[in-house]
Amino acid sequence: MRFSDALPSAEKLKYVRQSLVPGRILYLHCKFTHPPKNKFIVLVSVKPLLRAFVINSEITEWLQARADLRDRQVTIRQQDHDYLRYDSFLNCTETIQQISIKEMEDQLIQDLRNIKDMVTAQEREAIRYAVTGCRTLSKRDIDAILGEIPPA
Repeated sequence: MRFSDALPSAEKLKYVRQSLVPGRILYLHCKFTHPPKNKFIVLVSVKPLLRAFVINSEITEWLQARADLRDRQVTIRQQDHDYLRYDSFLNCTETIQQISIKEMEDQLIQDLRNIKDMVTAQEREAIRYAVTGCRTLSKRDIDAILGEIPPA
């Protein structure tokens, strides 16, 4: 039995809500992927809208072929996040908004271990750099992310 299993539901929810901050890495079941599967995501904005980026194990061929988008992939190093099996890539060209905070809370309450650490200072700076002027993000998305991901 895990310690978190013994916590009352209200305490779990309180912990989950306190953890849902920009820069937090989460492991969630994502219905928006094809096929749906568990993925690591990084919250990059929570107010007024929830925005996240997906961590992938590799950069897709489509992104590789477009230098301006390939350069907006942030390396998430395994040595900085021991739950990763290998270095991975945060896709900063597309915000994920298809999952609600309620869905996140429901999933995370089931297993608090899926709340991971925060991105590193170096990763925060790389995210800020990657989103600045990104042609696939709206100005609203860029402004929200830059406003919520603090400089290192």
